[in-house]
Amino acid sequence: MEPFKLSSLWQAIDFTANRYSTTEKSKSPRLSRKRDIFLAFVIVSLPLLAISVLLLAFVFLSDREKPANYQETPNLPFFFLPPLDAFYTRVPPGSFLLLASWASNIAEFVVAPFMVLFSYAVAHESLRQSFIDPKGSPARPLILRQIMRGTYVGMWDWIRQKPRRSDRNQERALLLRVVDVAGLGLFTASLLTVLVVVGDNWLHATTITVQFTHYENLTNPTTERELMQLASISLSDPCEKTITAALPQNISSAPLPCSLNKTNWFTNVANPETAYLTLGTGISQVSSSFNGLNFTSLDDAEDEGTGSSFQVVTYVNRDGLSHSLLFYPDAAAEYDFTDYGFGPHYGIDYLANSTSMVTQCTFATEECNIHSTDSSNENNISIPFHCYNDFYGDLGRTPFTGHERAQGWNMSFYQSVSGTPLNIPVQTQSNPFHFYAAAAVNSISIGEFEVQSNLTEGSPGNESLVDGGSGFTAFALSCEATIYDVTFSIINGSFSDFNTTKSSPQKASIIQAPLQVGFGLYHLYQSASLAVLATNESVSDTMAKAFSQTGMALASGAFILDNTTEQRYRWQVSVTKVPKAPFFYLVSVCLVYSVFGIMMTILAVCLRRRPEVKDQQARLMVEWGPELLEMDHDRHREEKRNEVKREGEADSRDSSGDVMEVFE
Repeated sequence: MEPFKLSSLWQAIDFTANRYSTTEKSKSPRLSRKRDIFLAFVIVSLPLLAISVLLLAFVFLSDREKPANYQETPNLPFFFLPPLDAFYTRVPPGSFLLLASWASNIAEFVVAPFMVLFSYAVAHESLRQSFIDPKGSPARPLILRQIMRGTYVGMWDWIRQKPRRSDRNQERALLLRVVDVAGLGLFTASLLTVLVVVGDNWLHATTITVQFTHYENLTNPTTERELMQLASISLSDPCEKTITAALPQNISSAPLPCSLNKTNWFTNVANPETAYLTLGTGISQVSSSFNGLNFTSLDDAEDEGTGSSFQVVTYVNRDGLSHSLLFYPDAAAEYDFTDYGFGPHYGIDYLANSTSMVTQCTFATEECNIHSTDSSNENNISIPFHCYNDFYGDLGRTPFTGHERAQGWNMSFYQSVSGTPLNIPVQTQSNPFHFYAAAAVNSISIGEFEVQSNLTEGSPGNESLVDGGSGFTAFALSCEATIYDVTFSIINGSFSDFNTTKSSPQKASIIQAPLQVGFGLYHLYQSASLAVLATNESVSDTMAKAFSQTGMALASGAFILDNTTEQRYRWQVSVTKVPKAPFFYLVSVCLVYSVFGIMMTILAVCLRRRPEVKDQQARLMVEWGPELLEMDHDRHREEKRNEVKREGEADSRDSSGDVMEVFE
C-alpha cells in the first residue's frame, strides 16, 4: 500500500462533504445546527441533573427521620440508635430506587449525544493539525468513525492500538492526534457512564427498609401522657402496715403474715381467687419479648375470670440466679397507632419495681435416709424417711399436717440452732429461710434407666433418686429461699436492667407463709412428677424453680399494681435507609456528568462561531457522525445513496477507492 498523505485525508473528507452538499442542498438541513447542540445538551445534562436534584430532595426535603436529639437516661438507655452513616426517609424504597435506576439507564444512552458536543473539539483539533503538511502516514480513520459514533468498539480499538504507536514518525503522530482527541472524549463519556452504573448498583444493594425507633422526650411529656403506667407490683396497704409492726416475744402468738387469711378457724391464702388463678394460669415460660404476647387472649381470660392479671416470670440475672418475680404483662403491650402517625408498634419503655424469689436446692436423699420396704401390695406402700428429729415420716402415707395433704409429699420449714434443725412457726421472720421437701412420685421406674451413664445429678439412675417400689421414685431436697426487692427496666418489650436487693425478713415471711402451711402442694407434686423426667436440667434445679414460682403465685393476693417510677413512650415506623456513601457517590457522579455536558455545550457553542470549525465539524459528521444525527436524517441519507449510485459506476469506484484507502 502506498504511503498515505495527510492532505489526502482532508481531500477525501472534502470530497464526500461537497458531494453531499451539492446533491442534497435543497433536500436536507445542514448538519452543523444549533438544534443539534441543544438536543445533545438536553439529553446529556438535563436528565442527570434532574435526577440528582430529585434524589437530594427525596432525602433532605421529604419526611426525613432523625435520631433522638435528647439524652438517654441511665435507667432507660436507647434500645437502638440508628448509625449516622445513613439517611432515613419515609419515601418508599421502590420509588427511591426507581428514580436512582433512571440514572444508569440514561447514562447508557448519552454517550452518542455527548460525542456530538465533543465533535467540535475534534474538528478544532483537525483544523489545527491540517496546517501541517506531512509527507504521508498510514492513518486509520475507521477508528475515528467508530469513535465519533460513540461505540465501545471504537474505544477499545483505540485503547488497544495506542501501545503500537511507539515507532510512528512525526507525520503519523500529527495525524493520529485527531484520533487521540476523539478517543479521549469517548473514553471520558464511557468512564462516567460506568461510574454512574456502579453507583446505581451500589445504592440498590445497600438501600433497605428498616424499623426506625422514636422516643418521647421524658423532660417534656405531653399533657395527656403525664399519667404514669401501671407496671410496678407492690404490697397492698394492709400488708405494708404489718411489715413495720413489732413482733411479740412469743412469736407463735403473733398475727399470721398478711398473705394468709384466717376466719372462723379456717386459714386460706389472701385473695384466693387471684392467688390460685396466678398459680394455675400465670406461671409463664416467657422471659423476654413480652410485647409479642397475645394480649387479646390475656385480656379476654381476665375479663372472663379464667386468667390473672399477674404472671410469674423467671429471669436469670448476671450472677446466674434464677429469679421468679411477679410481673404485669399488659404494661409491655404495643398498639397499632398507624392512623395517628405512630406506626403499628406504639408502647412504653419503663422502670418498675417488683418482688422475686430465688430458691437453691441440693439433694438430701441420703441424709434423709429415704428407702423402701418390701411390699407386694401396691395399696400398702411404705417409703420411710428421717431428715431430722422434727421431720420424719412415711411417703407411702398421707401426712398429718398441711392444708393440702397428699400421699408422697411432705415439707418442713426449719431454723438451725447450734447446728440442729428445728421446726419454726409460720410467723417466723427470716430471709433467707430454709426447708426440707421429700417426695415419692409414681411417674417412672428407675430400673429402666440403670443402663444409662453420665447422668446429671438428680437424673434417674443415680444416687439422688431411689426406687420406692411399685413404680415410685423418691427423693429429698434441702432448700434455701431468698426474697428480693427488684427494680427492673423493660425496653422494647424485654428486660434491660435487673437490680436486686435482699428484702426485709418481714416481707420474706409473707411469701414463705403460704408454702409453709401447705398450700400449693398439688402443683409442687405435679412438678416433682415431671422433674424426674427432665434430661436437660437436674431434678433439684427444676424443683427449685417450681418452689419459687409456686411461692410467688400463692402470695400474689397480697400484692397490688402500682405506677412505674420512670417511663417513656416508644414507637416504630418503617423507613428507607439510604447509606450516605453510595448516595453521595451517585449524586456526585451524575452532577459531574451533567456539568461536563454543560462545559462541552459551552465549548461547542464557542467553537461553532468560527466558520472553519463549523464546516469542519459538518465534514466529520457526514459519514462518521453518531446515531443521534443519523436518526434525524435517515430519509435524506437514503436519498443521497441512491443519487450517488445513479451518477455512474466509474466515478463511484474512483471516489470510493480514494476513501477506502483512508479506511484501511
